[in-house]
Amino acid sequence: MSESANTDVPPGRAASATVSVSGLATSRGFAAGPVFLYSKNSALTVPEYVLPESDVESEVGRFRSALAETRRQIEELSAKFKSDADGITADVLANHLLLLDDPMVVSAVERRIRDEHMNAEAAIRRTTDDFRAMFAKMKDSYLRERQRDVDDIESRMLRVLLDCGESAFDHITSPVVVVADDLTPSETVTFPRELILGFATNRGSTTSHAALLARALGIPAVVGLGDITSRVQAGDYVQLDGSTGIVTVNPDEQSRATFDRHAKSEQELLARIEKGDVSAKDAASPSVRLCANVQPGVSFADLSSYGAQGIGLYRSEYLWLGGDADPNEEEQTAAYSEAAKAAAKLGAGARVVFRVLDLGGDKLQRGQRIHELNPFLGNRSIRYLLSHREVFHVQLRAILRASACGPSAVMYPMIATLEELREANAELSSAMESLRADGIPFDEKIPRGMMVEVPSAALNADAFAKESDFFSIGTNDLVQYTMAADRANERVSYLYQPANPAVVKLVDMTVRAARAAGIPVAVCGESASDPVLGVLWMGLGVAELSMSASYIPPIKKVLQAVSADDARALAERVLGYGPFQSAAEIYMECRKFVLSKIPEFEEMQSFFTAG
Repeated sequence: MSESANTDVPPGRAASATVSVSGLATSRGFAAGPVFLYSKNSALTVPEYVLPESDVESEVGRFRSALAETRRQIEELSAKFKSDADGITADVLANHLLLLDDPMVVSAVERRIRDEHMNAEAAIRRTTDDFRAMFAKMKDSYLRERQRDVDDIESRMLRVLLDCGESAFDHITSPVVVVADDLTPSETVTFPRELILGFATNRGSTTSHAALLARALGIPAVVGLGDITSRVQAGDYVQLDGSTGIVTVNPDEQSRATFDRHAKSEQELLARIEKGDVSAKDAASPSVRLCANVQPGVSFADLSSYGAQGIGLYRSEYLWLGGDADPNEEEQTAAYSEAAKAAAKLGAGARVVFRVLDLGGDKLQRGQRIHELNPFLGNRSIRYLLSHREVFHVQLRAILRASACGPSAVMYPMIATLEELREANAELSSAMESLRADGIPFDEKIPRGMMVEVPSAALNADAFAKESDFFSIGTNDLVQYTMAADRANERVSYLYQPANPAVVKLVDMTVRAARAAGIPVAVCGESASDPVLGVLWMGLGVAELSMSASYIPPIKKVLQAVSADDARALAERVLGYGPFQSAAEIYMECRKFVLSKIPEFEEMQSFFTAG
């Protein structure tokens, strides 16, 4: 938490009223600081932030440079169309030039930058909004159509300002809380981590990929706030509680003091947990391995200190999400090798499980657009790779090359049919053959596994187990597809029920099939970071739980208090209820069991994902 940033509202702008908004607690922790308002329309993402006084004139210069470059582009186009005898288009562009040189437009933008300390992009957006509204009120149809000219000029100038692969977050130079309608994974990975205190969004759920990344990065976050973007403006001061889901805009002194006390209390409790000062009955090593979920761009340095016994999920897709083009084989090999070396340092039995490219749904490359009516049920994950064999082949070669640097495994996401699994394994064999031909070393016995995240995979787990070395249950998607509820949609978030009897039954079927085939099962979905569900999964026979690394110490403390026999007895009791108990009833029974084993669990629950 940081309160040292300048929180003064700039001249010409009144502070928003004090208000508290409740949303979904997504990533634990406390954050407080000035707002960086991140807004977008269907075409362009436009950041809005407050400039320090020292940067105002340079921002005016930046605007003027964009003005000159936009004028150059339009003049070049106009000359081309004149030479092509397209007089109408040339006339339209001439009108654009007149508007671009209109002193009313230019002075309005510069006034916002100077008087309100507004960045150039936001000043252009606010100014063109005013002109659009003015033209819309005019009775003359020709003048009303000038809105289209405004749209075009605005778009051209913003593209100049935001071009060159530049992220809107590149303009963040001091600690801020990001407030947005929503954040995609590709936007979230561009965060300057050291300057992001937290984020709050109108939309989203606790299992959206932006939320998962926030937990992995240790960024406090609250989502599903409804209209938080309309309640704040750039430069407002906000407090964000990632444990309760409360965001307070412009809090009074008493609220700030209370917030500080709660933040200090959580820090002290976490320190006690990490030191082992929280009591638990019959403390021992948990009977399941506790591993970390990671992705490119997240440091591996803290994995050992958190107690990670391996990397249970390496989200390779973040190599794609952070850029405009596919990473080549050398870039992938370098990233994967770093993870393999890190895993080798985590002790006996540790390894890194590389999930192959899992694009689609809400995970898209920068600039990519969805062209499917239902992308979550479309050409995503393994389906995408099997329809883009060249991408798959390059990635498998890179993973195999990295396996020479440390213990590794390869895992296929979204497997729904035995044919998909066989095709994926055939591609792996092909990549192995190509590396042998090139004389490049790799682990000839690299384990190959699959994610169980669609009901068909769980229902046919006995067949899949005969052709896999391990299973990893992705409960985020398994719950989504079992309950027919988009996990990124806050309107149906009440249906995200990992403890639903149908989900529990599918997990049990998967584990039983794996046990019969002699292969292990992990859970790498976010339910692994909930100790109440973690105990249930352990009781069903799951051998490994993989989660955001910072969750491992408190999870370990809870699981140390539960014997394997007691967990099995709990799981058998839950299975015995069949479909006649609700998800809430099952969860509460498991929670009551945990409370009986660790006296301070009520106090510790602020560390965990909501169940």
